Amino acid sequence: MSRLWINDYEFNNPEKRVYLAEPIEGLDLPPTRTSKGTNTGQHGGYVGAQLRDSRAVSIPGHIFSGSVSEALQKRRELQAVFVLHPDINVIRYQDDDGQLYTFNAYLIDFKMPINRTTMRSPFKIELEAPDPVIYDDAAGAALESIISQVIPGGFQFTDESPQFDNFYFSAGTDSTTVTNTSEVTSLPIITIEGKITNPVFTNRTTGESFRLEAYAVDSSAVTVINMAERTVTLNGGNAFAYAPVDVDWWGLVPGENLIEFTSGAGGDVTQATISWRPGYWGI
Repeated sequence: MSRLWINDYEFNNPEKRVYLAEPIEGLDLPPTRTSKGTNTGQHGGYVGAQLRDSRAVSIPGHIFSGSVSEALQKRRELQAVFVLHPDINVIRYQDDDGQLYTFNAYLIDFKMPINRTTMRSPFKIELEAPDPVIYDDAAGAALESIISQVIPGGFQFTDESPQFDNFYFSAGTDSTTVTNTSEVTSLPIITIEGKITNPVFTNRTTGESFRLEAYAVDSSAVTVINMAERTVTLNGGNAFAYAPVDVDWWGLVPGENLIEFTSGAGGDVTQATISWRPGYWGI
C-alpha cells in the first residue's frame, strides 16, 4: 500500500484512519510548455523550444471516524497541516515497491464538504509544485560530497627564503568528480564554512561557472549558494548582491560532473560541501 506524508502528517495510517483515494493525479510527467505558432502565408505551423511546466497534483481521500466529535477533530487536524506562502509544503510519497520520493508544493485548494454522514468525510487536496522534478528520498536527505580547492602540485618550501633542505613535493589537488545517478539535471546547494574570498565554482563538464565578486568573509562565516532558488546567503542573511549578473546557476547533469573550486586568498578554506538529490520527471 502506498503512503503519503504532507509536512510529516501521514496518510494511509490505520491509527489515523485518514486514507488516500484514487486516482492521485499529477505524479506522472508534468505539462510540457511549447513555443509554437502558425506559418504565415503557407500551410502548417512550427514548434520551437519545449520546457517542463510546473506540476499540478490532485490528492483525493477520506476520513473515517467513529463519532461526530472524532470526525470534527480529524477534520480540524487535517486542515491545520498546510502552510501558505512564503512557506512551502513538503510532500513525501512511498510507492508500492517501497521507493521514497519527495517534492515541495504550494496549497492551491482544499475541499472537504460536510455530508449528512459525518463518519466518512471525503476531501480533495490541490497542490502546485513550481519545481516539476520529483526527487529521490531513499536516503531521507540530500546526497553530499566534499569539493576541494584546486591546488597545483610541485615543490613546496617551508621557509620564506627557500633552502634545499626545507622543501617537499606536493601532488596538489585536482577537480572533484560528483556523480548524478538520475536522468534529470539536479540543481545543487553549495555551502562554504569559514574564511573565503571571491569563490569560484565551475562545472567543467558543462563549461558553466558561478562566482562571487568583492566578497571576503572571516572564519565565522557560513556562505550558502542555492542554484535552484538562485540565492546567496551569508549567515542566513541575503548576500545576492555579490553574485554578478552574468554568472551561471549551473546544475549537475546526469553522469559524472567535474567540479572545480578556487578562491582569491591563500588563507581561505580549502573545502566546500555540495548537496543535491537525484530526480525524476515522473513516477
